[in-house]
Amino acid sequence: MSNRTYGATRHPVSAQHSSPPIPFLDQLIDAIDPLPDDVFDVNDLHDIYAVMKGSLGPYTNLLHRKAIMCEVLRVQAAFESDWDWNEGVDINNLHSLTHIDGEETGAFQVSFDSTALGHSAILPFAVTHQIETAQKFIPAMKNDHRLAVEYCARLLRINTAWCGTINDPSQVISHVRRDAVAEFQTFLRVGIGASPVVSPGAAPATSMGGAGPAAAGNGATSDRGRIPKLLEVANDPDTYRDVQKESAQELLSLAEEHWPHDGCAINLSNLLQAAKIPVPNILQAIKLGAHLRDHRGWEVIPKGQQQPGDIGSTCGDTANHGFDHIYLVLQRLNEERDEYALQLREVNARLELLTQTDALGNTTQYAYSDANSSMTVTTIKVSCQPGVPAVVDG
Repeated sequence: MSNRTYGATRHPVSAQHSSPPIPFLDQLIDAIDPLPDDVFDVNDLHDIYAVMKGSLGPYTNLLHRKAIMCEVLRVQAAFESDWDWNEGVDINNLHSLTHIDGEETGAFQVSFDSTALGHSAILPFAVTHQIETAQKFIPAMKNDHRLAVEYCARLLRINTAWCGTINDPSQVISHVRRDAVAEFQTFLRVGIGASPVVSPGAAPATSMGGAGPAAAGNGATSDRGRIPKLLEVANDPDTYRDVQKESAQELLSLAEEHWPHDGCAINLSNLLQAAKIPVPNILQAIKLGAHLRDHRGWEVIPKGQQQPGDIGSTCGDTANHGFDHIYLVLQRLNEERDEYALQLREVNARLELLTQTDALGNTTQYAYSDANSSMTVTTIKVSCQPGVPAVVDG
């Protein structure tokens, strides 16, 4: 019988994945708690904490980060295996079935070829724990539960690209819970020494600090109340400069693009996160609009009804690189006209005039200004109202 009383951490993960077994939660905490602090401390990689900051950030301290790792693993194991430590290879993956190095194993469905990720950053750990071959790795991830948890936690600090359920924003990212993180914190401690084997190098945090309230629920109901904060952040030069700085770093690490090229979606993602609207880091304008509509409950409104705090987009039904754009509406001007000029916060700080026409003959004109990094749009295709966010009706 467990000596812990679980509440939020036993909440069903989704309609398809019910409540985690109490023994799984016990073993997860027992495995995470004694790990060295540097397993959870800040590093300079695009790791699980970078991916989850929109849903669970900002991170207040090391104990908070440790609890977030527990919550990520709780939800990831639900989508990967329904918390089954003995889960085997994905029978729908031909590569896994025919290549033992790629064979998924255990509750977190890791595979031995993950030891090569990040220039084999976790391979020394595998060697030290005698899982340096696929033949040793596969049964160990099923039978040694503490080792499986530690391996997955360390791997998520190096790379998340291997995990499809984390990469898909409709799965792990959309189902982690802040109240579960708070509960995990009551079961954990910090102050454990440095790890003797493999850990991503530590580096100063960019904007991880600051306490954030626990937000319950998703969608328009909770987002509506955060629109004033969103406009406050966007209109404050110093705060917005921090948002742009973080966006530039993430744009380089995620897409190997140099700011501000192709930076509108990641910039808006960070703006929303700064207002405590939990969205993941999204690089494509069309995907960010779809996420707000499909996963946050924002609603499409007709062109011409946009208000400050709405999200505007020039995207159509399919991605059109170089023409797609997404932005925050700060102010509505020239209201007597059929076409509206909107003052928008824009990532580009250069002078440029661009006119583009979509398939329906709608023309959009952008005027970038070095003076105030703003953009004027004479026609928009997609926008949304505060709290009923996201995409128009062309």
